[in-house]
Amino acid sequence: MIDAVIAYFNTICAMPDELVDDLRELVRIKDFKKDSFLLKSGQVSNYASWILTGLTRSYYLRDTEEVTTKFLWEGATITSVYSFYSRKPGNENIVAIEDTTVAMLHYNEMQTLYKKHPAFNTIGRVITEKYLYMLEIEVYNLRKQKGEDKYQFIVKHFPHLLQRVPLKYLATYLGMNLETLSRIRGKR
Repeated sequence: MIDAVIAYFNTICAMPDELVDDLRELVRIKDFKKDSFLLKSGQVSNYASWILTGLTRSYYLRDTEEVTTKFLWEGATITSVYSFYSRKPGNENIVAIEDTTVAMLHYNEMQTLYKKHPAFNTIGRVITEKYLYMLEIEVYNLRKQKGEDKYQFIVKHFPHLLQRVPLKYLATYLGMNLETLSRIRGKR
């Protein structure tokens, strides 16, 4: 399965054999069963991971309510950005919604690869740019739009989520209660 990560990185920047060898040595493949945590609030996020199969949900607690902040699926990079880069415990929980397999690279090993391989710096920069691009689209569409427009954004751009994500999680992601989401879905 590491070959999928190497192929993806190679689409960003051609990697020298030495970097590929280092990745094969350092990247770990890990399986998470449905409903298991990749990261819990209060922990330091030590790994950047790439989802090979499956689906995850990130959320935080507001009082006792779970507020979903993102869904990530095959091909996505996942970590708690704040915690990973600050090296401090974060508030984010990351849980597998489906059985999920990820390729994981530890923070310290990533820093070593950045120092050792200029090509890996390029890969890291491009992945970060893609993340920021998607974050800005998400912030605009989910924070500036009306409820029905937010739902239509999901229908248009991420229709697979409607089949894979429980409605209670989708509702909190869209910033509404389950009844409002059901009413909007009923209008279709």
